[in-house]
Amino acid sequence: MRRPRPLAALALALPLALLPAAPAAAHHGWEHYDTTTPLYASGTVTEVTWGNPHPEVTLRVDRTRVPSGWADRELPAELEQIGGREVLAATRAYPGTGERLTLVLAPIERLSAWGLEGRLETGERLEVVGYPARDHDDELRPELIVRDDGRTVRQRSVPLPEPPEPAPGGASDAPAATRTAGTPAAAPDSPSAATVWLLTGGGFLLLLIAGGFHVVRRAGRS
Repeated sequence: MRRPRPLAALALALPLALLPAAPAAAHHGWEHYDTTTPLYASGTVTEVTWGNPHPEVTLRVDRTRVPSGWADRELPAELEQIGGREVLAATRAYPGTGERLTLVLAPIERLSAWGLEGRLETGERLEVVGYPARDHDDELRPELIVRDDGRTVRQRSVPLPEPPEPAPGGASDAPAATRTAGTPAAAPDSPSAATVWLLTGGGFLLLLIAGGFHVVRRAGRS
């Protein structure tokens, strides 16, 4: 009977070893964002990509100072029940230095259920509180958005993986922010989900390679 070629089997197995990394890179859950640091920004929508799993909106930022009385503003009851009030109290100015900010919104079906009729359009003004991506500072996953007419649309239905930390010194009392409002938040010590998956896939890949060479050596001796 013809014996299978070890190298051919190894070649087929290698792509499978990389599969675990794909889902982590394709979908960013709340753990991809620093939920301990809710940030405020407002500006004008310049670009909209409307589709699942997450619509994306580009905001041209023109204000980062947290408005006076922000922590006491009205909230959707469902959001308040899962800590939305604490998020408002912990909100601080967006410290990014770029003029454009990408907002990764909730899925379309949830936006509709939470009161967003239709879709956001270019030229619309928005206020947003959201959480910065762990690996770059020009992307936020919103806690909520406030539209031109004052309506608040929540963006979350589950508890945060890490609760917000109190804003230092009271964010709404800080001096008016400019485009160089501050230093971006430091990257966390814990690895992201994508990093964990990549390390796991890499270790599995090394085991496969080592096993393949062992099989090849045994075949050469027989």
